[in-house]
Amino acid sequence: MIDRLRSEAAYHQAQVKRFAALAATETSRADSLEAALIRLLTRLFPQATRFQFADHTITSRKSQAVAIDDEAALPAQWLSVKTTSQPDKAAIKEALKAGQIISGARLLSRRSWSIH
Repeated sequence: MIDRLRSEAAYHQAQVKRFAALAATETSRADSLEAALIRLLTRLFPQATRFQFADHTITSRKSQAVAIDDEAALPAQWLSVKTTSQPDKAAIKEALKAGQIISGARLLSRRSWSIH
């Protein structure tokens, strides 16, 4: 009885691994299809920010992020100090949005999409 239960447990663990691999493959395929769809739609309609379909809506929103091109060029006031130093992106972002010029950093504008 114990051997049978251990055998069934091993079988179920193997099934879990198999299903996890299938789920990862399907998720990857869905992500690729979503990216291709959005790429196609934005090429066809570059000014659009929303697409409405019978079953789904694709929306976008703008966001901004700080790109650090040269961390060594940043003045010390824009670095947060820990065990190692790293750019304080939140402070840099606010300063850049306020019009301040910071060598080694620039503000990027992005658009992210989601399907509902």
